[in-house]
Amino acid sequence: MVRSEIFTQARQGHPEALAALMNHSLQTKGITVNVSVQGQSLVAIATGQTAPDQAFMVNFICRGLRKLEANSIRKVTIVGYLNGGTLPLWRETIHLDAPASRDLLPLEPAPLTATPLTPATPSLTPPPTPRLPQSLTPVSSRRRRQPPTFVSRLRLLARVLLFLLLGGISIAVASLVKLLTVLLAENSIYSINLLGDLLRGIEVIEVFNVLVFAILGLGLGVATAFIPRYLGIRLNALVIILLLPTLLSFGTIIRYDNWINEFAANESLSVTESRLKTDRYLYERIEETGIWGFYLHTARYPSLPLYVRQFEELDPLESEAMSRVQGSVGIHPDDLSMLFSICMWGIRGFYFLVSVITVIGHFGQGIELADRLSGRIPPLLEEPFDRP
Repeated sequence: MVRSEIFTQARQGHPEALAALMNHSLQTKGITVNVSVQGQSLVAIATGQTAPDQAFMVNFICRGLRKLEANSIRKVTIVGYLNGGTLPLWRETIHLDAPASRDLLPLEPAPLTATPLTPATPSLTPPPTPRLPQSLTPVSSRRRRQPPTFVSRLRLLARVLLFLLLGGISIAVASLVKLLTVLLAENSIYSINLLGDLLRGIEVIEVFNVLVFAILGLGLGVATAFIPRYLGIRLNALVIILLLPTLLSFGTIIRYDNWINEFAANESLSVTESRLKTDRYLYERIEETGIWGFYLHTARYPSLPLYVRQFEELDPLESEAMSRVQGSVGIHPDDLSMLFSICMWGIRGFYFLVSVITVIGHFGQGIELADRLSGRIPPLLEEPFDRP
């Protein structure tokens, strides 16, 4: 039968389709379910090599029916058996239309019975093993919780510390890699005559963002193994959002600082005086100052003045390049500068997009690894009765 047909029949309350979906999700747990429907009442018999967990089965079946929107079912009776057993281990009855049943299970589970169920409950003989597929997460038990012990609190504290430690290590390693690559570029690659200017113009060192954000995303994803999944994902996603622009700005910050220091050395000025003069230059060019002004300036003008006398003139190399382009294709210097600016913003946008995709992809891989390490079920398996 086609999966879409199974879901359609299950919504209509067909017992065979409901049993097929349930057994598809429960096969990895070694539990099989036999379903019978009479009017608005459904009886599900769960059997397993070990005793089926009562709280899990009630959550699984009731939430699955609500997700399927099987509105014809109003009352659910669930019975647990051991394979080959003749007496039920437990029995639970839930009224789906009762407001209290939508989010909470009964606090007191039904007592175990030592006698066979009454004939009023239809078809409660142990079922044959039905067919089908995929697992889902056990929903936490709603039984009364015991107060936390000292040992449990220590374990919780240890897991939180491990979460913070692994997250901190990931951030530190990613930041260190980014810093080292930027320093390598500024002190070596970009210092090469002519070629260095070209490589600086396309900010080639930003290619290493793939490595930086792969480390960051994977590490923060794995760190979620130590605390509740939903909390770990939300916290580390926030960390990624905050760190993404910070790490990307490392290159601009270091290059700006190098420019200030080199200008100060050339003009025999203090760093403070150098910053004031360069800020005045940036403001005259683009009406912005500081690191932000420097970032905007380098997107439009490839050269930076290293002496006061260069404030009013183009760098010879830049001037020669513009003259050649103007002579060859007739592009005005202002138009050429605008074209360069568009290309630079395009390059920066490309690097940013690559960084975002890299960190998201590796964060997801880290979460999958955390799921396996912690033994928890991934999110696609948390939903009862998989959709087609």
